[in-house]
Amino acid sequence: MQKLKMIITTLFTLVLLLSFSTSTYAATVDSILKAPEEGWTRFDDRAPELVYSKDDWELLKYDVTAADYNQTVLGAKHKKKSEIKFKFEGSKIRLLINKSHSYSKKVAISIDGKVEYFSANNETWIHQIVGYEKLDLKYGIHEVIIWTETPSENVVTYDYRFDAIDINGSLVDFNYVEPEVPTTPDPEQPSVGRAILVVTMTTGLEKEFDLPMSDVNAFLNWYDARDVGTGPAKFAINKYGNNKGPFSKRTDYVIFDKILTFEVSEYNTN
Repeated sequence: MQKLKMIITTLFTLVLLLSFSTSTYAATVDSILKAPEEGWTRFDDRAPELVYSKDDWELLKYDVTAADYNQTVLGAKHKKKSEIKFKFEGSKIRLLINKSHSYSKKVAISIDGKVEYFSANNETWIHQIVGYEKLDLKYGIHEVIIWTETPSENVVTYDYRFDAIDINGSLVDFNYVEPEVPTTPDPEQPSVGRAILVVTMTTGLEKEFDLPMSDVNAFLNWYDARDVGTGPAKFAINKYGNNKGPFSKRTDYVIFDKILTFEVSEYNTN
C-alpha cells in the first residue's frame, strides 16, 4: 500500500511538472508554432495588407500545403528577389516559413530601414516554423520589407516558402502615413522698433546713434517744439551701451541751432 502511494505521488508530481513546463513554454526561432501565442495575432500569407513583388511568387494551396497555416503558402521563385512589403502596428513580430535542406541560407528583412538576415535552410523539411522574430521594437507603426538576399545553391523551384506573420498588434495598409504630431509653435516675440538717428551739425560733423524708437520720437518731439520756440535749447541723447568704455553712462547733448539736418532709418528686432 505504501509503495502504491509513492507511485501515485510520483506520477502526480510529473504531471504537475509537465503542465508547468507547457504553460511557461515560449516560442523562439526554429520552434514549430501552429497557433499564435496569447497576445499575438496571426495573419495568413494571403492577407490583403501584404504587397508582393510581381511575378516573383507562386501561390500554393491545398494538396501541397496541408501542413501549412490555413493550408496556404507562398513559394519564393528561385533566383528572384521575391519581395514582400507591409506595415504593422505593434512592437513584436514573427515570420512563419517552411524550412528545407534545399532552401536559401540568407533571406533579408528590413524593419524601419534596419536590415537583418535569417536562414530558411534546415536538414529536414519543416512547416510553420519561426524563421525570424523581433521582440523589442518600440510600439507603433513599423515598415517591413523582406527579400531573398542569396538564392539557394541547389536546383530548386523555390528559394523558400513564406507562410504567415504573427504580431502583437495588427497589419495596416502599406500606403498608410502616420499623421504628424502637431507642435505648438513658439510664441512670436513682439517686434521692437529701433532706428539709426544721424544728426548732421552745421560744422559738417555727423553724429550717429542706435536708439529705441521711444528715444527717437522724444528727439523729434523736442525738435518740433523747439522749432516753434518752446522747450530747452539742448537735447540729451543716451548712448546706452555703445562705446561706453569705463563710464557708467554716456550722454551726448545736441544744440538745436547747431543742427543742420538729421536722418531717421527705422528697423525692427525680435
